Amino acid sequence: MSGKSFDRRGLAIAGVALALVLLFSLNTFGALVLRPLRIDLTADEQFTLSEGTLKLLGELEEPVELRLYVSSGIREANPFLASYADRVHDLLKAYAEAANGRISVRYIDPEPFSEEEDRAVGFGLQPISLGDGTTGYFGIAGTNSTDDADVIAVLSPERERFLEFDLTRLVYNLAYPDKPVVGLVTGLPMNGDPALQYKPWQVYSQLAQQFDIRYLGGEIGSFDEDMELLLVAHPKGLSERTLYAIDQFVLGGGKLLVFVDPHSEAAALRQQRPGMEPTSSDLAELFDAWGIAFDENRVVADPSAARQVQFPSGQRQQIVDYLAWLSLDPSHLNPDQPITAELQRVNLASAGFIEKKEGAEVELVPLLISSPQAQAIDAEEVRLFPDPLKLIGDYEPGDEALYMAAVVTGRFESAFPDGPPEGAETTAEHRREAAEPVSVIVVADTDLLDDRSWLARQNLLGQEVTLPLASNADFVANALDFLAGSEVLMALRGRDVALRPFTRIIAIRREAEQRYRAKEQELLDRLSELEDKLRKLQVSDDGGAAVLSEAQQQEIENFRSQLLETRAELREVQRALRSDIENLKARIRFANIGAVPLLVGLVAIGLALVRRARYRRKVTTTTA
Repeated sequence: MSGKSFDRRGLAIAGVALALVLLFSLNTFGALVLRPLRIDLTADEQFTLSEGTLKLLGELEEPVELRLYVSSGIREANPFLASYADRVHDLLKAYAEAANGRISVRYIDPEPFSEEEDRAVGFGLQPISLGDGTTGYFGIAGTNSTDDADVIAVLSPERERFLEFDLTRLVYNLAYPDKPVVGLVTGLPMNGDPALQYKPWQVYSQLAQQFDIRYLGGEIGSFDEDMELLLVAHPKGLSERTLYAIDQFVLGGGKLLVFVDPHSEAAALRQQRPGMEPTSSDLAELFDAWGIAFDENRVVADPSAARQVQFPSGQRQQIVDYLAWLSLDPSHLNPDQPITAELQRVNLASAGFIEKKEGAEVELVPLLISSPQAQAIDAEEVRLFPDPLKLIGDYEPGDEALYMAAVVTGRFESAFPDGPPEGAETTAEHRREAAEPVSVIVVADTDLLDDRSWLARQNLLGQEVTLPLASNADFVANALDFLAGSEVLMALRGRDVALRPFTRIIAIRREAEQRYRAKEQELLDRLSELEDKLRKLQVSDDGGAAVLSEAQQQEIENFRSQLLETRAELREVQRALRSDIENLKARIRFANIGAVPLLVGLVAIGLALVRRARYRRKVTTTTA
């Protein structure tokens, strides 16, 4: 009996030892062989190389070297960053494999005071403080055969879902170092905002990575011959000479992206005397000649895309839909146009809309589209002191979709049929119409360019990191790429944004607001009326205390009683307003915190009961 017990004990020990050997072997095998393999279970395949990336890498002709700088101090200080560095390295190796040898990858630990650290500083990588007086580096530097360089100064885990785009943009810039030239004419501080300590807007910074942007100020007589694209944002007070130069540029085949606005909140925010200067912009003279209709006094209000804001209502901060601030999801973006096909969200503020001028022989293809229920409201409703509740109360559904951005194509006629205006440069022959059909992209909103519309800023290890809440910059870059004829990065931009709204909670809140707002307003009106009556009874005609009869005192008591009842009803309505949302939040918290552990526990108990039953049957069989 003891021999059998010893054999069983020995087999058990040997089994455990073999299991440990097998576990170690499998881990080693997986680390060496299976590490590059991935299963991407994310909703929109965030960690699978996109077709745009694979196409770029497959057609790569320029050899590119990518240097991944990871200081050992960072790996030791933060295991999370160490794990992220491994994932970045794996992705870089996947790039190298897809590029058929055109991309080489180096993993570098820049030790303090070494040549590699000097090289990292020379590339422009940003040092990260390690808390003990030393610094480390965690970034990527790329070079091509002509010593052009581009970098990702800091690799932030918060931007992991955008890592593929950042890497592909870097490779693209090195593979195609000659950037298209874009002329910028703007009435907004895009290239250096005093409100941001003269830093450029993020849209401008991102465009500058792919395009050679040339700021054009003052009066413009003509454009350089190498200028392929023109970006006009919030044009205000342009001279006849400048308008003529733009007109002839477009008629000669130049590409134009223009942003106009019935109310530019970005411009209004930066006014020294708010309300004293107009905040609208237009290219009326050119639009009229080209067959484009834009009303600078009308704003799009759309409940289906309204962003929610906090607004004081009675004694509480109410979350309401602001119909003039729009967050456009894919249902409002044209899926058949490469500019918008891959975008997830574009945010607008007090946007206008464009139409084809009656009788004009042009084609208008929409890009940003409202719902058919959108209403065109007077821009004065949003210019000075907008009231979201008033907009909701005055809202009347429309009967057709409005276009906030569109591609307009046709053989445009000149806005100067009688020739150049006085003072214009006339070295080139005056064009009365375009020789071939030309295209311009018109966007009826300038606020989508402003950082406040689409960015959130966070701090990581002492460095400011920006996270996009919408794909505004991608939309602008795609539009310029479309006009320039380049579609390499279009399919990659906007694959994801940092903001993933709880659409069910938003829908419940919106439904609850509509259900209870009318009742709440009725109670607030009655409350105000009762307080008014009570005040009149308690004050005499000459302003002193009134001498009240017994009937009047009874009436006051009745009013006070009604006042208390009304306030109780109001509290109940406000509680009901939040109940559906709180119930849903409670269910979500239970699912995340309690349901999964409970399920695991039940499975474990079930397995234990099954094993116990099997053991009992085995013992019974052996005994028999």
